[in-house]
Amino acid sequence: MSVAALKHRLAHWREWELNPVVVKELRQAVRSWAVTGMLMLFLVVLFGTSLIFLVSQSFGTSINPRLGGDIFQAFIAILTGASVAFIPLYVGVRLAAERQESNLDLLYTSTLTPGRIIRGKLFCGVYVTLLFFSACMPFMAFTNLLRGVDLPTIFLLLLFLFLAVCATIQVAIFLACLPLSKPFKILLALLGILGAFWMVAPLVFFSWELMRSGLGAMVGGRDFWTGFTTTLSIGFAVFVLLYLLSVALISPASANRALPLRIYLTLVWGLSGLLSLYWVWRETDARLVLPWTIVMGIALIVAVIVIISSHDELSLRVQRRIPRQPLKRAMAFLFYNGAAGGLIWAALLLTATLIGSLVLLANPPGWLPTLRTFAPEDFTTFWTMAVNTLLYTFAYALTALWLHRTFCGRRPPKLAGVFALLLPAALALVPNLVLFVFNRLSWKAIEGLQLGSMFNVYALRDDGDRMYHLVCAGFWLLVVMVLNAKWFSRQVKHFRPLDRGRANPPPAPPPLPS
Repeated sequence: MSVAALKHRLAHWREWELNPVVVKELRQAVRSWAVTGMLMLFLVVLFGTSLIFLVSQSFGTSINPRLGGDIFQAFIAILTGASVAFIPLYVGVRLAAERQESNLDLLYTSTLTPGRIIRGKLFCGVYVTLLFFSACMPFMAFTNLLRGVDLPTIFLLLLFLFLAVCATIQVAIFLACLPLSKPFKILLALLGILGAFWMVAPLVFFSWELMRSGLGAMVGGRDFWTGFTTTLSIGFAVFVLLYLLSVALISPASANRALPLRIYLTLVWGLSGLLSLYWVWRETDARLVLPWTIVMGIALIVAVIVIISSHDELSLRVQRRIPRQPLKRAMAFLFYNGAAGGLIWAALLLTATLIGSLVLLANPPGWLPTLRTFAPEDFTTFWTMAVNTLLYTFAYALTALWLHRTFCGRRPPKLAGVFALLLPAALALVPNLVLFVFNRLSWKAIEGLQLGSMFNVYALRDDGDRMYHLVCAGFWLLVVMVLNAKWFSRQVKHFRPLDRGRANPPPAPPPLPS
């Protein structure tokens, strides 16, 4: 690596110190009456709350030995409300306003990369969060003097709350980057605030129980750090995923948006699988692999819907980066833009997830013979449901692609994703609506065999009926694969490096003088 390239990388790694988006956002936050007024109101509420507790204690006949814990719990609730309700909303609203067509200066006429813009917004939210936490810290330290709570518990709960607020800021940034109209964004903001409170509320509600159980004393135990590290790893993985999605949403259409997302999801898939195996080995219970199987399955199914909603044509910017070596080109086909390669990538990961889980649940490894697994009948139910879900997912996706290409070829490719969502919903609702019209709808009818409906697989009680679904889903998938074979072969054929002679044709000669 040359000295110039090394200096460029070092400057890139230190961009958080010089990010102009951070400077711009913090300058506007300091000048904004919203931030200043909210901070002053926050301090007044904290001072008033502490004054109320102390005055009420002075009128009491006995000394409350847990007065500090009671005040600390009230401070935690106030800090949570102020941080979760204001900071993510402030950052998200400002970013959503800059995404409007009437205000394109930052996102569309700037030399800043999408990653630097998103990181600048995130760092600004983190700095404002630190401002609120630092303002609250003297009040929190004051509660330790009143007994009922120790300093390690104070710092740990504040750390948990700070990480949760940072996560809600990234969620707000992701929601603000979604290409939706203003009414939908307002509705989404309200739902996001409710979701943020739902995510952070358990920390407030269980803070008293954590203080009573001696949270500070748990730090020295191995179990605490094992659970904390696992939870933090999962939260960090989701945080980075939302960051990459936000960057992809504001990136230009010509960029290779799929590459970082698919590489990251592949790494998360592998690392989370190893983490799941660790817990299986630690607890000697193979059923602990199910959370990984279910979460990764849902994430990859959502990825399939996003994949079929993308454009098939590769921009010149992406074609220039296609490798010329056949092996590298085959790998790039899975990770670059395009629905065909994305479907193969998702199919490989979903199949590997399913096979790995089934092997672990069916046959305990020789190095762990005491591993607890499913009962035989439960295992049959699990694998039939899982295989049906996999087959139906790709049957719906390929059917949606064929419908969009055949009947709505001039429409945006997002319509294929809409078809993929409407197909299972229609196949689940239409038979039940027909039964309702003829007054035959009952729970027994819902549990009856409804071939083609993926949701019916989970309502069935007989594993034999699920076998009929396997035949139906497999045949359906085979038919749509044949219908999409020509499209797929065309995608593979067109995934070639850019011919620079065709990309940059020689200039036309000047016209001859008359």
